[in-house]
Amino acid sequence: MFLAASMLASAPANADQNDPKLNKLFAALQTGLSNAIAASLEREIWTIWTRYPDDQVINRQMDRAIKMMNAGRLDDAEAMFSAIISREPAFAEAWNKRATVRFFRGDDAGSANDILQVIKLEPRHFGALSGLGMIKVRAGDFQGALQAYRAAQRINPFLPNIEVIIDKLGQRLKGRAL
Repeated sequence: MFLAASMLASAPANADQNDPKLNKLFAALQTGLSNAIAASLEREIWTIWTRYPDDQVINRQMDRAIKMMNAGRLDDAEAMFSAIISREPAFAEAWNKRATVRFFRGDDAGSANDILQVIKLEPRHFGALSGLGMIKVRAGDFQGALQAYRAAQRINPFLPNIEVIIDKLGQRLKGRAL
């Protein structure tokens, strides 16, 4: 926690995937950290990704849409995320959240298309890459899933259960059941 706080103390305030603080946070994830420090860094990354710079209207809409998503109001959440994307198409996390909603709704093609947009805007988005892995597993594309999860692991080696997921996919590809 102290490491993360000290890295951010001198950085200028900003938000979303263009925040300059993200470079330091991602670099810190690559060092030999403890799981607790890595979890703290990951929380800070998600907090930055979820906030849009200098636009409280967008931030309130994101908060509302996330609450809708968490409450299972997926149609409303998707509509709100779509409205945010229409207004701010370069906001990667709005695309990611809509991809999540679409995944929950079983719209894997829509979710995958949104994930591709997220990765275009923020290539380090380990959450989107993990989501792509889940889509690939659901489609039976275990090689594609393995590639997506390995890419997520390269960015954030502390993702929960990532080694187990990768190992099970590797076993599946060798002909053994998951």
